Amino acid sequence: MKNHQLAVLNYFKGLKPGRLLDAGSGGDALGRVLKDRGFDVFSLDLYEQPFLKNRFIRADMNACLPFVDGSFDYILCSESLQYLENHAGLFREFQRLLRKGGSVVLSIPNLLNANSRLYFLQRGYYPNFKPIRTIDAKKGWDGIAYNPVSLVDIMELVKRNNFTLRCVKASRMKSSNFPLYPFLKAMYSLGLLFESHEEKYELLKQLSSKEVLLGDHLILEISQTGN
Repeated sequence: MKNHQLAVLNYFKGLKPGRLLDAGSGGDALGRVLKDRGFDVFSLDLYEQPFLKNRFIRADMNACLPFVDGSFDYILCSESLQYLENHAGLFREFQRLLRKGGSVVLSIPNLLNANSRLYFLQRGYYPNFKPIRTIDAKKGWDGIAYNPVSLVDIMELVKRNNFTLRCVKASRMKSSNFPLYPFLKAMYSLGLLFESHEEKYELLKQLSSKEVLLGDHLILEISQTGN
């Protein structure tokens, strides 16, 4: 199991079991573990269809999801956003499907870590999203054009859909990010000294955190505002 998957499972150790939708479940690796921990798991995917009696749903996450309002306590969306076109619509669906007090747990490749920023400066694209790459024809999703999404994009979607960003964690601190970290941290710290706009200050503070500047993948928990 990959580091970011282990980080997601570790995050769920602190959450009370409930009804959970694994949106973009793939082979159901995470769902199986969470089910064993007492979560009532429903897995959803368009391409991979594991044999899951009574708990697998085939659906396109770019469209409306086939559940009634308030169906879930949790929605897990691990490493799926980059394969989707309709991020705005999906977040509206997340809000619709959550019960009062529910949360969405996301994991995404971290486009904003120090090494990723340098790579983009050198080449014009991110290391996780190379425009020319080897495609595995056996994986239907592998040929889909990537739609990179960063923490900044997520924060905007959170705000638009009346969510609150509760937590940002890194799957692991990647060693290639350490050389640039002191320089970027110093630049952000200088900017924060002179930033008087409260909302922008909080954004810059989040973007200069060690999780964002050093982290490989990010694990995010968002919940309905006021819960």
